[in-house]
Amino acid sequence: MKIKISNIDLKAKDDRGSLHYFNTDRSGEFLLVYRHVGAVSGQHYHTGTSAYKNPEDMLLVQGQLMLKWKDLNSLEEGEIMVEAPSRVLIPAGIWHQTTAITDIIFVELNSLADGSEDTHRL
Repeated sequence: MKIKISNIDLKAKDDRGSLHYFNTDRSGEFLLVYRHVGAVSGQHYHTGTSAYKNPEDMLLVQGQLMLKWKDLNSLEEGEIMVEAPSRVLIPAGIWHQTTAITDIIFVELNSLADGSEDTHRL
């Protein structure tokens, strides 16, 4: 599988909650997305013409989702449960769909323009 899922590093935790951190070389406009339990998103792939969609970089900051995917070159497919806090990197050429298992909050490190220029449906 070419999709990379990693934990968002924990810096500190106490009775108030926790502090996590990540690095990125991206800048500009990002998307903060809220989805209700059962909501389905995605159902598309990217060709890589938009740099910020190759890979698509998503931070799941709250909740749990099911990520279904299919590599359009090898036709390999699968699904994986993702639990916050996690970072999901989806390369170009991978069809993907998310289903919110709980209410979720995620950040996409791209703008709406990045997505509209390089989002394709089967």
